[in-house]
Amino acid sequence: MNPVAQPLVQPRFVAPSMVSDSLQVEGLSKHFKGTDKAVFRDVSFSINEGQSVALIGANGAGKSTLLRCCVRLIEPDSGKVSLSGEDLSGKSGRALKKARNRVGFVFQKHCLVPRLSALTNVLHGNLAHCSGPRNWAQSLARQEDRQRAMDCLEQVGLADFAYQRCDQLSGGQSQRVAIARALMQEPSILFADEPTASLDPQSGELVMELFARLSRSRNLTVFFVSHHVEHALHYADRILGLRSSELQLDSPSHSESTASLREFYA
Repeated sequence: MNPVAQPLVQPRFVAPSMVSDSLQVEGLSKHFKGTDKAVFRDVSFSINEGQSVALIGANGAGKSTLLRCCVRLIEPDSGKVSLSGEDLSGKSGRALKKARNRVGFVFQKHCLVPRLSALTNVLHGNLAHCSGPRNWAQSLARQEDRQRAMDCLEQVGLADFAYQRCDQLSGGQSQRVAIARALMQEPSILFADEPTASLDPQSGELVMELFARLSRSRNLTVFFVSHHVEHALHYADRILGLRSSELQLDSPSHSESTASLREFYA
């Protein structure tokens, strides 16, 4: 069986009435600095708890910017964002950081410390909740934190690589360590910005299958940006699409096809 063509976990659509909103976005707009040209304007949507949602669009459509605006890593010009019913719009400093701690973020670049072990890099995810040298290295960590980090590595299939330096890992393994680090935060929602862009096709499929399993086993909300229409179809319950600075697609994945999504890019 071809592992690329046959994902291990099939998507499902979660009816909005069944669960509460994990992320709610209302009237979000962002313009290029010093111009009136919109990156995107008046974007509104909500994501249900436990749902996996793909965000697609052409290069330069503003997908990554929208993802970051949803947690105010980039400040939107206007609009409102709520996480699990908590409004982020009026928060700053420690209050914003605390509210954002429930969001795990996986970037295209893995952002690991290369000379440190996989286990130590995963422990760094605990810095979202408590600072101090005990979270800087696995040799200094409390036993319970070290065990949690090992559990996170186990969930991504890398427990055997816990003590290996990250600069000795493959690209796919490094991305899975980054996912384990995000899990260490114990997030309620996981954002992923083109998480397979730097990976070979097989490693990319393994990472997407991992997201799908985590979404179901932990009831974890997943919001990911992708250029792969097949990933959006196979691994998302729902697909959002940005085009011409507007949200022009919001559809359950089972109602779309490769042809219809490629048409969206035309």
